[in-house]
Amino acid sequence: MAARSDGSLAALLLAQRLVETGVPALKASEYWSLLGRVDEPAELLRGQAASVVRDAGFDGDLAERVARLIDAATAFAFQLDELEQSGLRVVSSVDDAYPGALVERLGDKAPPMLYVAGDPPLLGRSLLGVVGSRDVAPEGAAVATAAAEAAAQHGLGLVSGGAKGVDRLAMTAALGAGGVAVGVLAESLVRAVRDGDARRAVADEQLCFITPYKPTAGFSVANAMGRNKLIYALSQATLVVAADREEGGTWAGATEALRIGSAPVLVWSGPGGGPGNAALIERGGIAVSDVEEMFPLPAAEQVSEPSQRQLSLDV
Repeated sequence: MAARSDGSLAALLLAQRLVETGVPALKASEYWSLLGRVDEPAELLRGQAASVVRDAGFDGDLAERVARLIDAATAFAFQLDELEQSGLRVVSSVDDAYPGALVERLGDKAPPMLYVAGDPPLLGRSLLGVVGSRDVAPEGAAVATAAAEAAAQHGLGLVSGGAKGVDRLAMTAALGAGGVAVGVLAESLVRAVRDGDARRAVADEQLCFITPYKPTAGFSVANAMGRNKLIYALSQATLVVAADREEGGTWAGATEALRIGSAPVLVWSGPGGGPGNAALIERGGIAVSDVEEMFPLPAAEQVSEPSQRQLSLDV
């Protein structure tokens, strides 16, 4: 692994949960607020961290909390080295490998750090997101597969959540078509990279897994909601193959993306779509009934105002 800068180490110490410090790690909003006023995070390591934070205009409680977090530098460095020796990489928001799209689209909700298995430059590729239900109909499964294969043919990578159903079908199809894929995980990164096929794809620089959560974390609904935001923020546009209505992670992720305008939301309107698809189109999603008509993908500025839209389907 390349040598880590003091600024990167300081940034990681503010948000890490690998080492117990006795105080809570900074939440994303606290982290970004602090980095907005402390010009060089490395200063937190070079002197009195509490004084640096106070001088930046923060209260004494936060200053003392940051000092406690920074004091864990030695123990954290050992944990970091062990983790990276296992083949995982930890990327802070101040590292060049951190995808700028997350900050541009999510602002102070962007994760301060990412755990990565694979080639980080894949995160900067033009990506099509493909998401949907775990229990997808055969017609919907065929759409997920066709969309991923078409993305590869158009020179786009694929980003999805790595879960059973639409996510996994799309990622497998993209890799099978010679493309690349990014899997944003809501649960254990360590377990994901134990899969033989995944390990080979990672080694071949076709696949990159990322998660903002501890690499051994189990699944939770909250993690899944956070994961969904990252998929939309990383994608140039995201296709919702099948969504339940008013419930489930696919619905929640799509409605949030439509609300904040993080990326264009394409919604499958043909056979195999879920009961929530029509409602997503009513909320501003772009209706799609032919996979090839998605390309070239729409730009974010083209869909900034919510309204019902329909892609041209002339063939």
